Amino acid sequence: MNQNKIDVLLVDDHAVVRAGFRMLLSSQPFIGNIVDVDRGELVCHEYERNRPDVVVMDLSMPGIGGLETIRRLMRQDPQAVVLVYSIHDESVYVERAIQAGAKGYVTKNSAAEVLAEAVSTVMNGRRYID
Repeated sequence: MNQNKIDVLLVDDHAVVRAGFRMLLSSQPFIGNIVDVDRGELVCHEYERNRPDVVVMDLSMPGIGGLETIRRLMRQDPQAVVLVYSIHDESVYVERAIQAGAKGYVTKNSAAEVLAEAVSTVMNGRRYID
């Protein structure tokens, strides 16, 4: 665990999206280790294994999907910090994600810097809604 850096668990079913976000986040000086998985079913296990500071995840995934993944993770660790990024920018998705336990919500069409800023914001205990 790196003292001043934020470790991230990245969850998206598209490898190219994970690769892009990994590149984007790793270019930030305050980001530490990045572990990525391709579906919600793996999140709780990887979370336990790696104890990331922030979980950055998509909502639309095959299998249990993003909202159920957030609920399971919150049952596992109510202190978990989840930042959702999604193609959906309708407020109903934002509300559902926040109700499920997410601390922030960023749309996939926001500027690249927004994701890093959002990670930093939720890590510091504040809510971030793009």
